[in-house]
Amino acid sequence: MSEKPAVTADGYCTNTAPVPGTTGQVNGHALGGKFFKMHGRRYADCPCGRRPSLTDRGNLRRHKPPKE
Repeated sequence: MSEKPAVTADGYCTNTAPVPGTTGQVNGHALGGKFFKMHGRRYADCPCGRRPSLTDRGNLRRHKPPKE
């Protein structure tokens, strides 16, 4: 992961393709009632270092890279 994606002028990551093989789905029951809203959401890693959720098309949602 030495190659970081570009960042727009307002600070958002320009990458929309997740890292292959890092997609996972969250089980809401294991998280407890407070976080049940996350049940069934799919998450994947981005080369910038974040783990944002995925859209219905399998692309990463708009996100900002972590601060260093």
